[in-house]
Amino acid sequence: MRPVLHRRTLGLGLTAFLTARTIGRANAQPDLMDRPPPELEELKWHPPLREAIQALINAHGQYSETYNANSPPYVVMDWNNTAIVGDVQQTLFLFMLEHFCFLMPARRFHKLIHVHASSHPLPAPFTNIAGQPVSFPDLVDDIVEDYSALAARYGHMPHPIAREELQDNPAMLAFRARMAFCHQAVAALHGPDAAQQWMIRLVAEQAQTDVITLSRAANEWCLGASISTQKWTCPPTRPGKAGPVQADITQMLRLTPEMGNLLQILQEHGIDPIICSSALEDLVALFATSAEYGYNLRHEHVFGARLVERRGIMEPTEVPRYPFPAGVGKTELIRVHFEQKRKQPPLMIFAGESSSADLLKSFPDTSLCCLINRKQSEDMQVFLREAAQPIPPRGTRRLYLQGRDENTGEWRPHASSLLLGSTTPTLPT
Repeated sequence: MRPVLHRRTLGLGLTAFLTARTIGRANAQPDLMDRPPPELEELKWHPPLREAIQALINAHGQYSETYNANSPPYVVMDWNNTAIVGDVQQTLFLFMLEHFCFLMPARRFHKLIHVHASSHPLPAPFTNIAGQPVSFPDLVDDIVEDYSALAARYGHMPHPIAREELQDNPAMLAFRARMAFCHQAVAALHGPDAAQQWMIRLVAEQAQTDVITLSRAANEWCLGASISTQKWTCPPTRPGKAGPVQADITQMLRLTPEMGNLLQILQEHGIDPIICSSALEDLVALFATSAEYGYNLRHEHVFGARLVERRGIMEPTEVPRYPFPAGVGKTELIRVHFEQKRKQPPLMIFAGESSSADLLKSFPDTSLCCLINRKQSEDMQVFLREAAQPIPPRGTRRLYLQGRDENTGEWRPHASSLLLGSTTPTLPT
């Protein structure tokens, strides 16, 4: 049994309100019929998208005559870059690197990060600073050498280790640069799903409660920090076998009031919001079930990646017979847990993760799909380009685009987005 994270209830009377779900307006509570249906706040929604969402909520929620409380509608949404701006798994990864939050013996760490190794040199642009080719085995050996040096010096200290303790250590600077470089190489060679699984397994040997504590600290740190791109570079004093490398990393995490409001309104209409994310489930649930962050969902409606736990300690292996929630795995989870049980596809899909293309293809009867306008995988770009087409006057469509300003972490009331470092609005092409 996976523990349910503590959740405080918002002072909105939602619990009492939702227990009043009915099978249709004919059996509705009198006070429910008398009050006006709650509506989405305008905030920074793309107006045509907001209107389309509200129309579907009104038509299928518990204020409508067709509502069936025994099989309520549900909405599926990604977590990373959808319900929030940024990626909780990436945030924890960067935090663990900067604070050296690892507990594995060096030999096990070597085995874990070496899973995608090949003797062939990495393709451009994955070269060292001098422009020379880098082989994966040499890179991994360099990482493990840095890791061993750090573990010997700091392994006895409680995590997370203060940045002031680490910031001038050449082994630390080399370790984080090489790890970020390695992660990006895995993503380029094997795809974002493989890179996500590679990151997730790095919490191995830690207690589940400690991982949650680290994630909370990482979230608070990144929410309070400026959105920026930084260059992490190996010091020349630690060239290693592969030579010094460098990697650009993006620090970005923000709450999304529009999605927090949507989750509230959906529940007030008796429609279940379901989170399905490729990030570790514990990290997503920490955020999604929290009233403090403004999302306040039920833990049983949050699905993410799961690692085997033995006596509360995380193993670097995924739970058997549970699909990894990306690509076809994400679709399988929704089919088994919701479509088959409720005899209906999702009413709406909100997608911002690069692993959601199969979900969009597999539910053609879903009435509305909201896509976050950001750089994504080529599989997702096909849908993004379609969503970017002009909306016909007084017309409806299935795919909508929602823009955001990556420089501030806020949404924009447009389909176009301002990508990080740019002041020019762009649409997918």
